[in-house]
Amino acid sequence: MNPLVAIREFNQSIWLDFIRRKILINGELQKLIKEDSLRGVTSNPAIFEKAIGGSDDYDAVIRSLALQNKSAEEIYTSLAIGDVQQACDLFRPLYDSNDNSGDGYVSLEVSPELVNDTEGTIEEGMRFWKAVDRPNVMIKVPATLEGLPAIRRLISEGINVNVTLIFGLERYRLVAEAYIAGMEDRVKAGQPIDKIASVASFFLSRIDVLIDPMLDKLVAEGGEKGKIAEGLVGEVAIASAKTAYQIYKEIFSGPRWEALQAKGANSQRLLWASTGNKNPKYDDLKYVETLIGPHTVNTIPLETLDIFREKGNPAVRLEDNLDKAKQVLEDLPKLGLDLEALTNQLEVEGAQKFKDPFGKLMESLEKKRQVAFAEQVVPADFQLGPYQSAIDSKKQEYQSSNFIDGFWQKEATLWTQNAEAQESIRSFMGWLRVAETMVPAAPGLEQFAHDMHAAGYTHVVVMGMGGSTMAPIVFEKSFEKGGIGLEMLILDTTDPGTVRHIEESVPLETTLFIVASKSGTTAEPLAFGDYFYEKVKAVKGDKAGENFIAITDPGSKFIKTAEELGYRRIFLNFTEVGGRFSALTYFGLVPAALYGLNVGELLERAIRMMRACGAYGATEQNPGLDLGVALGVLAQQGRDKMTLITPLSLSDLGLWLEQLLAESTGKEGKGILPVAGEPLAEPAIYGNDRVFVYVGYQNEADEDNKQKLQALAAAGHPVITILMEDTLDLGQEFFRWEVATSIVGAVLGINPFDQPNVQAAKTATDRLMKEVTEKGSLPEETPALEADGVKYFTTASGNDATSLLSQFFQAHPGDYVAIQAYLTETPALSTALEQLREYIQQHLHVATTFGYGPRFLHSTGQYHKGGPNTGLFLQLTADNPNDLPLPGRSYTFGTLKNAQAQGDLVALRDNDRRTLHVQLGADASAGLHTLLKALQAATLNAARA
Repeated sequence: MNPLVAIREFNQSIWLDFIRRKILINGELQKLIKEDSLRGVTSNPAIFEKAIGGSDDYDAVIRSLALQNKSAEEIYTSLAIGDVQQACDLFRPLYDSNDNSGDGYVSLEVSPELVNDTEGTIEEGMRFWKAVDRPNVMIKVPATLEGLPAIRRLISEGINVNVTLIFGLERYRLVAEAYIAGMEDRVKAGQPIDKIASVASFFLSRIDVLIDPMLDKLVAEGGEKGKIAEGLVGEVAIASAKTAYQIYKEIFSGPRWEALQAKGANSQRLLWASTGNKNPKYDDLKYVETLIGPHTVNTIPLETLDIFREKGNPAVRLEDNLDKAKQVLEDLPKLGLDLEALTNQLEVEGAQKFKDPFGKLMESLEKKRQVAFAEQVVPADFQLGPYQSAIDSKKQEYQSSNFIDGFWQKEATLWTQNAEAQESIRSFMGWLRVAETMVPAAPGLEQFAHDMHAAGYTHVVVMGMGGSTMAPIVFEKSFEKGGIGLEMLILDTTDPGTVRHIEESVPLETTLFIVASKSGTTAEPLAFGDYFYEKVKAVKGDKAGENFIAITDPGSKFIKTAEELGYRRIFLNFTEVGGRFSALTYFGLVPAALYGLNVGELLERAIRMMRACGAYGATEQNPGLDLGVALGVLAQQGRDKMTLITPLSLSDLGLWLEQLLAESTGKEGKGILPVAGEPLAEPAIYGNDRVFVYVGYQNEADEDNKQKLQALAAAGHPVITILMEDTLDLGQEFFRWEVATSIVGAVLGINPFDQPNVQAAKTATDRLMKEVTEKGSLPEETPALEADGVKYFTTASGNDATSLLSQFFQAHPGDYVAIQAYLTETPALSTALEQLREYIQQHLHVATTFGYGPRFLHSTGQYHKGGPNTGLFLQLTADNPNDLPLPGRSYTFGTLKNAQAQGDLVALRDNDRRTLHVQLGADASAGLHTLLKALQAATLNAARA
């Protein structure tokens, strides 16, 4: 049997004298708990100095905290608390078990600078206890004379204490007395004592390191003292430990202790510390095997743990040869060695051995802080031509009115004077500092990703709509999958062909399914979850829930459902963060972590942008303000079509930006239309309603796009260029654009955090689905024309498709055409749709947008109904030959998708929008070809006329 496991037969617990973020994240500590019966962890400043100062594990979070103006000591505290919390969570099942072992604890030491400061120790101990917020943390307090009252006070407050730096027997007695007195104080105060745990850490090897050379010298000198000394070499620490154990048995018995025990008190176990062998002459397990005894703990470093696993021989030996131990201690005075004085010396030296690495760690952290400040956000390049002066004027207005200070204080009056709207704004500005909240959560996300990889999962499907899926789409398309990452797919459409494709693309048994819904009531992700839960249940039975994760807000009704179905994990997001502002929350970062991305680095880049945007004090240049004011003023002057240009590797960034900008600004007849994915053309193609924004990489040529942009700038079109260092800079770009979009709202005088028109399409869809439930099918509309297998639904009239299309496509300057494809997304179909889009752009000289439905309903759908009435809406549908039933419902995915298309059409018409619905028939590609031919004929006729 594994000796580390076998030692439990003798009621001794092995704790690890080591902690580091890497072993928390990669599963190494979890493996020690599971396979080696590890029962706890201790830490100290020297351990953290090696972990933090001697590795790059913490560098991203160090930079994140530094950029928040945290001091080196504040950074250390944050890092240490984070590691201890994560370790506590790993040990929590053991702590919660009913074996009454007193195990499952993780220790965190107060600052070594407080070794002789009673009040400082009490204050920091209580602060650490509250900050860690785990019942299985122990606060380490030194056994100095000044530490003794602190131990008593902390115990009386119900705080678990690991008493450290015990070298002498008399000091050990005082430590035990402080523990018992603290328990008695608590009883007198009428407080429970059954949940309090404490250990007394008796340091061993350092005793022999100090005394052995003295004994060796006496042996070398010979004589009677030499003979006595010879028998004591290497024996003093063990003798002290065995004697301490006898004192422990004496103290924790008798009437005084029994009175506490009757109230549920746990004795303060002896913990053998400093048990790694420091003398090559001695056996590596000298301070482990010799001290095995019931109700004790041995905390050992990793090296010793590995040795004991390999060749340990566990057996109770703690009370062997007690006469010899007694004789060793009695012989020391005969040699002129005062053990109490020597152990007092060890206490002073021991404290210094913690102070020195702590000081070294502070120096290391300070250097890393300065590195963080040296890294600056590269400013965007603005070529604004005649609009520059108006934009500068608005920026000056904001700067002189302390706009940015108010922005960070969430002053809703910056956007509106309406009291109800102001309350709405304040309640949805949590995104401003959510990256700060997510920084300490990042290691847990990385650990979760490692756990899922270790559990054998190979794929993850993110299922949601709008803000729940846009950031994951950007991550999956823009990054290479990380080392331990899972293959990631995103499902954000009710199209049955797409759902079927996802199902056929993944191995159900080893796929994680994320149901992502902020409200927990969004129809689409709930439908996805039900569908795939039934599929996985057919494979795994009652264990199907292991494959499911929920991301939702606190209070969501979906939480109960997920719990009842046995979901593996429920991540609770933040109610004060709206969906389209959630890229840097659990909605974006859980999928990112599972995909193997460095979420800590993404957050550090975001916080760098926060700092540049004034989060921690005034800045000379504010990237978010610069971009937001430019876009807002340009929109006011008619340049309200923000055309996004990216290299191919960043093409899906447009999906995220479309939702953010369109849903935030498209209301009250105002707004900026994001145009993404439209190929760049010659300047003559464009009207005076465009502003071009290029987002790319500093080291990527992309010459064709850049040359065309220069031609556009030369022709008088505003051009803004943003260049990232690498893909991780998407973290900062998410935040830049969130700030900029919010500031556009202020410039335009609208609330950027609501979406008043999105509900219209949902309401219309709900009415239609009610009719499906009652009548068994959707209502059918009579087409205005049916030709060549294609049906046209519009208020326009005509005897053929050519004349009908000629009437519909009457575009005016400033108009745009929105292609809304409720079709199964395939590469071939996307190519055909892009050809249609390019043809419209080239011949009508208007902006074109394109989106697959119902995805766009949760993004540009708000702008379509609430923005300027300048759109021509071309809705494309087709038959659903491979429809899929929805579990627990009387309808199919295809019916739901058709209802969403009809509902959207109703909402557009109710808002007096110009619409054309084209039903392409059984073969969408063929129908699209027919439509394009008819449109070509229509434009040709118009040109002739």
